[in-house]
Amino acid sequence: MGMRALMKKLSVKAFAVVMTAILGISVFSAPVSAAEFAGTVYYTDVVTYINHNPIPSWILNGYPLIAVEDLNNYGFDVLWNPDNKTLRIFRNTAKTTATPVPVYLPRQTKLGTKEVDLYRSDVKVYANEYEYEMVGYSGIDGYTLIYVGDLVSLGGVSMYYVPENKAVNVWVDGMEIAEYRRPPYEGTTTTAATTTATTTQSQSSDVVYYDYIDENMPEWARDTISKLVNLGYIQGDAYGRLRLTMEDLRYFVVNDRAGVYN
Repeated sequence: MGMRALMKKLSVKAFAVVMTAILGISVFSAPVSAAEFAGTVYYTDVVTYINHNPIPSWILNGYPLIAVEDLNNYGFDVLWNPDNKTLRIFRNTAKTTATPVPVYLPRQTKLGTKEVDLYRSDVKVYANEYEYEMVGYSGIDGYTLIYVGDLVSLGGVSMYYVPENKAVNVWVDGMEIAEYRRPPYEGTTTTAATTTATTTQSQSSDVVYYDYIDENMPEWARDTISKLVNLGYIQGDAYGRLRLTMEDLRYFVVNDRAGVYN
């Protein structure tokens, strides 16, 4: 097993253990057949991000789900074939900037309460040219849901969970990095103020960003980030800002030390 696949497997398992502890759900339920009840989704404040862009998500049996159809806004193309009821997901490298779907955190009074029941879908979902089949779920009108971890099968995609931020982070190679911040709560339209383009170490709410490879960035991370910038894996925004959090730095350094980028 490759290091990237191993890290993905460990990250998904660790996420499931944490989420089942929070939601009190067992992940060891027996597989269900098509059209069978798959489980109940409860309101949660765990947020899924693609390159720091929030995307609507749900937690089923301890694992995060996203809607296949939403991926059109996050660097992918989704093709629907009504004749055989299949969805295919492709990475579109021409899409370098996300156009995020609005995401709102549920009010505190909703957390842990039932949101919706999900069922195994009869729609088949594939990565690329039918290279990998994903399990699809239905229950939300107009959408087919898949596990976030299945995106790794597309190539150039990695995933990890940051429990202190209650965040599932998905990283897509070649996509611009957005400013990391929590979504607003239901009933609001504003988020935390953004930072200016002149800072080298910027801060929004409680999150610190490392925009440039300079004395503000921890010394232990500089060589790795320089390497990834030179390889083109990390690209700045229109102002040249990298918008990296401490969690990002740690993740990249661990991968680098494990030889993932060699």
